[in-house]
Amino acid sequence: MQTITIASAFRWRNKLKEKIKKLTTQMSRADTVKDVGTAEHTAPFDGKTFSETITTVDHLMVVLRDLNIAIDKANSINREDLITLETTKAAIALYEDITDQCRRAEKVRYEYNAAGGRDKIALEPILDQKALVDQLDRLKQTKDAIEEKLADSNGKIPVDFDLQTLKDLFLKA
Repeated sequence: MQTITIASAFRWRNKLKEKIKKLTTQMSRADTVKDVGTAEHTAPFDGKTFSETITTVDHLMVVLRDLNIAIDKANSINREDLITLETTKAAIALYEDITDQCRRAEKVRYEYNAAGGRDKIALEPILDQKALVDQLDRLKQTKDAIEEKLADSNGKIPVDFDLQTLKDLFLKA
C-alpha cells in the first residue's frame, strides 16, 4: 500500500471536494425526466446516466469520509497545536478588534454648557494601546510559529490511506 502524508492528504481531499461539487452542480442542473421511449440524455455527465452519477458521488463521499477519518487519526499528534492555533486565532481577532477601537477613539468631545456654548472635554484612553499592539504582535508570532510547525509536521506524518485508491478515482474521469 502506497501511503501519503497529511499535507498530501489535504491536497487530495480538496480534489475530492472539487469533484463532488462539480458533479452535484451538474446533477442540480440536469433534467430528472425524459420523453417516454427515448434514451436518457447523458451529455451533462460525460456519457454517464444520472443514476450512475449519483452512485459515483455516493462513492466519492464515502472515500472523502474515510480520508477525513484517516487524516484526523494521523493528526492526533498535532491535536494540542491545532487547539492552540484555534485559540490563538480567536485571541488575534479579539486584539485586532480592540486595537481598531483604540485607533478610532475620539480624543475630545464637545458638550453644551449652561451659557449655550460648547465646552471641549478632553478624553483619555482606558487601555494602553501600545501594550495591546505588542500583545497582538506576540500572538501573530505565536500563530506563525505554530503554522510553521504544523506545515513541517504535515509533510512528514503518514496517513493510513491507500494513495492508489485516490489515484484510481481521478483516472476513471
